[in-house]
Amino acid sequence: MLERDEAARRRLEKAHIADSVLTVSVTLFNDLPRFLNGTRTSDGKRVVRILEGMLELERLTSPLSGIVCPPMELKRTDPKRFKALCEIQDKNAAITRELAKFKFVPNAEVVVGGGGGPSEWSALWRWSNKRFEDHLRMDASEALQVILKLTQIGDLTRLRHCAQCHKWLYARFRHQLFCSTACQQKKYTKSEQFKAHRRRYMRDRYHKLVKNPFDRRKRVVRQKTRSR
Repeated sequence: MLERDEAARRRLEKAHIADSVLTVSVTLFNDLPRFLNGTRTSDGKRVVRILEGMLELERLTSPLSGIVCPPMELKRTDPKRFKALCEIQDKNAAITRELAKFKFVPNAEVVVGGGGGPSEWSALWRWSNKRFEDHLRMDASEALQVILKLTQIGDLTRLRHCAQCHKWLYARFRHQLFCSTACQQKKYTKSEQFKAHRRRYMRDRYHKLVKNPFDRRKRVVRQKTRSR
C-alpha cells in the first residue's frame, strides 16, 4: 500500500494544471513587449505596474543572499539592513494586492474518451475577465502569466526599457539594451565618442576644402573629367 502511495505521489509531482498560455512560442517574446507598450485598458496598465514593481524588487534583492524575511532581532543588531528588508516586504505586499485583482477560475472538460480506460481531461485556469484589445495579439491575463513564467526561469530582467526610446523590449541577449538598430545608432550619435569623431572629421574636412583651395579646385576638375 505504501509503495503504491509513493508511486502516486511521484506521479502527482509531475502533474500540473495548465494556464491559458498553452503553447510557448517564439512569437510570445514579440507579442509581450507589444502588449506592454500598447495596452490601453486598466487591466493592461495594472500588468505594467506589476512588472515595474517586480523589476524594482529584483533590483533590491539581487545583491542580497539568503532569505529576505526580516527577523526581529535584526532590528537591534543591524537596523539599516532591517529597514531595507522591511521595504522589500512592503513592496512584495503591494504586488500581492495588485495580483489579487486578477481572478482566475478553474476549467475542466473531457477532450478524449477513454475507450474503456481513464478518459483524457483538459484542466486549466482561465481568466474570468478575458478581453482582447483589437490592436494586440495578447490579453492582460496571458501577459501576466508569461511574466510569472519568466520569474520561474530567472529571465524576468530580460524585460527592460530601450536605452533610447524607453519602450519595453525582451532582450534575447543579456547585454541587449536597444529595441532596434535605429535606436542603437541614434543613441551612439549622442555619445561623446561619436561627437569627438565628428569634430575630427569636420576639422579635417575644413582644412582640406577651405585652407587648401588649390587642392579643392583640383578635385573638382577631376570629378568633372570623370563625369564626362
